[in-house]
Amino acid sequence: MELGELRKIKTIVLAVVLGMTVVMLTGCRDKGRLVKPKDGPAHVLMELREFHFGTVYQSQNTVSHDFLLINDGSELLVINSVENLCHCTQVDYSKEPIRPGHGRKLKVILNLNELTPGFFSRTVVVHTNAGDVSIDVKGELK
Repeated sequence: MELGELRKIKTIVLAVVLGMTVVMLTGCRDKGRLVKPKDGPAHVLMELREFHFGTVYQSQNTVSHDFLLINDGSELLVINSVENLCHCTQVDYSKEPIRPGHGRKLKVILNLNELTPGFFSRTVVVHTNAGDVSIDVKGELK
């Protein structure tokens, strides 16, 4: 091979490597995106707002369920606060804003030792910059 041909091949290989690097880097920016964001302010999308534990037993001490909160708007979604309407519930979540198209798990934990046997229904209210969202957990304690 001539020197000119080797330079052409090197130039082509370098262009391909640089192109692949750009594609990989821009692909990483959206890694973890769950939905394509819509134009407009932050918006809360939840696939599930209620969970039924079924029959649970006081000896379990606690039960929990993860709810997925998705921002399908084009601006950051901020969880301002979480209101537990019963001292028997807790919510574990990250305080970081949720990027457009991304989601965040909110773990609702129910302390069964704080409940009396029978049917229960508890509500948690998530206050965000896109409005409030109610989450309900239900079941029967034995």
